[in-house]
Amino acid sequence: MGPVYRLRHGTASLVRVVGQPVREQALFDAAVILAKDELNVLEERTSGPQKDILMFQRLMLDDAGLQAQVAQRIAQGTGAAEAMELTARDYAALLENLEDEYMSQRSVDVLDVCRRVVNILDGEPRVRPELDVPSILVGERVFPSDLISIDRDKILGLATSAGSIQSHAAIMARTMGIPAVVQLGPQLLETMEGQSAILDAYNGDILLNPDTDAVRHAQRRIVTEGMLKKRMAFLRDEPCITKDGTAITLMANCSGPEDVGAAVQAGAEGIGLLRSEFMILNGHVPSEEGQYYYYKNCLEQARGKPLTVCTFDLGPDQKVDGIADTSSYSPLGMRGIRLQLARPELFLTQMRALLRASAEGDLRVMFPMITSPEDWRKALDLVEVAKDQLRQEGSPFREDIPIGVVIETPSAALLAGEILSDRCDFVCIGTNDLTQYTYVADRLEGRLSSYFTGLPPAVEQLIDMVMAQAWSFDLPVYACGVNTSDPDTAELYVRKGMRGLSMEYRSLMQIKARLLELDLEKQSVFASR
Repeated sequence: MGPVYRLRHGTASLVRVVGQPVREQALFDAAVILAKDELNVLEERTSGPQKDILMFQRLMLDDAGLQAQVAQRIAQGTGAAEAMELTARDYAALLENLEDEYMSQRSVDVLDVCRRVVNILDGEPRVRPELDVPSILVGERVFPSDLISIDRDKILGLATSAGSIQSHAAIMARTMGIPAVVQLGPQLLETMEGQSAILDAYNGDILLNPDTDAVRHAQRRIVTEGMLKKRMAFLRDEPCITKDGTAITLMANCSGPEDVGAAVQAGAEGIGLLRSEFMILNGHVPSEEGQYYYYKNCLEQARGKPLTVCTFDLGPDQKVDGIADTSSYSPLGMRGIRLQLARPELFLTQMRALLRASAEGDLRVMFPMITSPEDWRKALDLVEVAKDQLRQEGSPFREDIPIGVVIETPSAALLAGEILSDRCDFVCIGTNDLTQYTYVADRLEGRLSSYFTGLPPAVEQLIDMVMAQAWSFDLPVYACGVNTSDPDTAELYVRKGMRGLSMEYRSLMQIKARLLELDLEKQSVFASR
């Protein structure tokens, strides 16, 4: 609750003197160097997810495709600043059109870092906004650099007319404990500046010029919220043990280093799923060295907790350079391990990077979309090829790195006994795709969302089968999917005998609070486990 401060990110200068292409290219190169220096300074002042986001932006300035587009426009007579603006717009539009929300919101980072270069070229000052009093920040979008440059004590909350909860700024806001509301519409910017407001991030709204009753009600809620935060902070460090003494491992699903850091800070006991395909930007798969440093960075953010990486499972919106298979993608086509086995060079490069990173921390690997024992054996054989290559090169890696399987197809569930008997170290049940393929219900089709609520009967029976097989081989098994964030379904999993759950990290404390009150003395058929 407090006054509104309007964030203005400026517009292009009305008058720009454009020189010869050679001069404009030199100005652009110098501006990029200065921008990277500024980002380096900011990186040194931050840590955790904020540091990773700044590093991501700095690396964007080294992107060969981005630099080539700018250079091409400059060669055609466009000024350096305008060339950067146009290229940033193209890159941002490309990312925004991706179906995956996490990837689409990286467009904001492109706009943010390119804006820095444009401001340097235009001679615009890059100074942080000075807030006289703690305020609610409002803008079309809030960039990561806004949150880093403004004194945290002066930010009460933030509200945007566009944006997404998966944007880097929103992720940073969560890790910094800043209430945020996004996508309030363009009218937000027309009516709010200079007014007092109450921002309610739980209900996703903002109340302008509140009356006395609304202020009193908000003050009571703020006090209650403070007490709840203290309770949640206590829960974060408390082990998840039910009333009868059963320990449950609560892990998080993540998409990158910033998510890993936020999840650990939120109380995750490990990362049950790191979606590695989200490192692929603009169709370019990072080199082995680039992947190695990516995984190493994720391990650093995990702070000694186990990090489980799922190998590439490319979606329909991820067209990869040099791989024609993904252009005709369908949910029933070349997905997960099937595509990787068809393109072993892609799989071997990733496995080499993962194996090398395993020497840096508690890293585990699992294979997605296994459909048969043959898939599983072929993948394991390629792992041995990667290990032999690294041994010959003298590169250190963990020889006994845990390798697990993601059971997310009905065929894998039905053949779990054969799969799990062969060199398997752990089992992850991917309930989202298991539901999709069991009920022939596209996950992206909103009219079929009821199939993904709770635990549908057919999926429940398949999960029971997999759990029984995992226990027969004494293998740890955990569930991973949207429904693990639902308290009722999480409790059902635990009552069935599941001792590990992986979910979005924002749900961790809610699920832990539920399970701490659980008494498992009266169990189902799997009580003995």
